[in-house]
Amino acid sequence: MTREPVTYFSRLDADECWALLADAEVGRIAWLRPDGISIVPVNFRTNSGAIVFHTAPGTMLAALTEPTEVSFQVDEIDKETAIGWTVLARGTTTPADASVKSISWVDGDRTVGVAIEVSTLAGRVVSGTKSEEPRND
Repeated sequence: MTREPVTYFSRLDADECWALLADAEVGRIAWLRPDGISIVPVNFRTNSGAIVFHTAPGTMLAALTEPTEVSFQVDEIDKETAIGWTVLARGTTTPADASVKSISWVDGDRTVGVAIEVSTLAGRVVSGTKSEEPRND
């Protein structure tokens, strides 16, 4: 007999979401550009209720120093245990305070700071059991 997977979701409060964001290094920022929706991974830090990342001058990310509505998502999922979490932030971009530095995994001139002033924050934890065989849904 094959065991059916059981999945449990629980909501995270804002403090839990911020704690997970503070420990993460890479997230995905999404926004609407004239040619469609863009989703780009970035290294980031949190700072006083904002999410901050740096980019090179002249890039599409540098254009986000102009106020832009964005979504920002970070997650961690363990395929073996089917346990993980996800945090989704929404807000408006602004130029980042010059004193706030973020990490970067990419070499180069990363002098343009962008901050996401978070207006809504939501997160969930997922935990489950995996079936022994793939489902045919």
